[in-house]
Amino acid sequence: MTPQRRTRPAPAARTDTAPAWGSADADLPGRMLTLVYRVARQTGLSRRPSVALCRRLLCAQPGVNQACPGLDTPVGRAAERRVRARILIALRAELEQRIDRARLEAALRDATLLDEVTLLPPRQRAALWSVAVDHCAVTELAARTGWSPLQIARLLRAAMRTVSSAANLPRRETGATAGRV
Repeated sequence: MTPQRRTRPAPAARTDTAPAWGSADADLPGRMLTLVYRVARQTGLSRRPSVALCRRLLCAQPGVNQACPGLDTPVGRAAERRVRARILIALRAELEQRIDRARLEAALRDATLLDEVTLLPPRQRAALWSVAVDHCAVTELAARTGWSPLQIARLLRAAMRTVSSAANLPRRETGATAGRV
């Protein structure tokens, strides 16, 4: 009687160019939950305190569970960014006493950039993710998608412009500005 050896199936070929969280269809509460949890874990909190922080911060923030009007319009995106700014301010206030400032700022910046990437149109998001994260050459991406290298360059330029201009961290609150957003 020989023991049967279990083998794992080979991993499936990756067909998507962006991760599942990278969908522009992601709702605001889901994106904010991801943002808070990512910052908490990146700053060194374990799972249980990270989940507790998510619950505490997201339940206390008005507007997180409400749909912003016309999400595909500039007004809707601006409303979502204001909600994100309030959450980032609360997150910074919660963690700055316990976490090294440079580590916290890096985690906040990374989470903000990733959230902005999720707001990009699908083609811009796919081009940016493929080139910047998957390190895909423009020629390889062109062959895979059928886009011309010029189209890819335009998509990348537009994506970078949008992400770099919209992914601003809110300023640190002082006594004079505390409570205003």
